[in-house]
Amino acid sequence: MFVERIEAVLPCYADKWKIRMIAHLNSPPDLKELAETLNARYSESLGVVLVRLGKREVNFFASGKVTIRMVNNVEEGKKLVNSILAMSAQKQILKEG
Repeated sequence: MFVERIEAVLPCYADKWKIRMIAHLNSPPDLKELAETLNARYSESLGVVLVRLGKREVNFFASGKVTIRMVNNVEEGKKLVNSILAMSAQKQILKEG
């Protein structure tokens, strides 16, 4: 699973020097599994997992949409999301092993 496309790049509300962006994954994530492996906040009723990394915030939605807040540029945002997904996958593999 990885970032397939970027839908929007917008100014960040919290810091005018940062951006927020909306991206889409190549497939919908398993939110419950993602939340468990990352020890993140999960709302089944809203269909969202919230991952906080310092001031940065990444929201994964059941549809495959992802929102990223407080990054410097698009590449940093994509790298952040892909790294979170890779870490989750690695933890899942170790858990099963």
